[in-house]
Amino acid sequence: MSDWGEAALARLRAAVARGDGAAGLAALEGRPLEPVLQYAGDVLVAARGLPGADALAGACADALRCRGRPGDAELADEIEGRSELSPLPVDLGAVAAAMDDGLQVLDLERGDVLPAGEVEGLPIPPAALPEGEDARRGAARGWLAGQGYRAVPRRL
Repeated sequence: MSDWGEAALARLRAAVARGDGAAGLAALEGRPLEPVLQYAGDVLVAARGLPGADALAGACADALRCRGRPGDAELADEIEGRSELSPLPVDLGAVAAAMDDGLQVLDLERGDVLPAGEVEGLPIPPAALPEGEDARRGAARGWLAGQGYRAVPRRL
């Protein structure tokens, strides 16, 4: 990812995990949104109302709608404040990893991804996921939205 070295990407991932809009905006500053649209969208939802967030949010939502990959439309709706999905504190990376084997469930109370049979939960189906972290995150978001949920940051 040009302009997205590992350190910058790590800062963006951390901001998303914490729901820290200000840190996320700082990580996005001067870098292209396209390689990280799924992370950028999550940061911009968290940054709603902060200086500079609105213009980036509009650009991100437009880019997501133009790209049209799984999970993009749902995230664009969330950025624009039009999502009617129920919030669930879940790690989209963990959901994507679980989709690789389909032998796990999503605990709908805590948002944990757990081995099937450990708890009652929503079975995560196996799926052929696209290449790339952003695309895998979007596929997990798309599946989650199909179940009526949207990912929100996990709080300890």
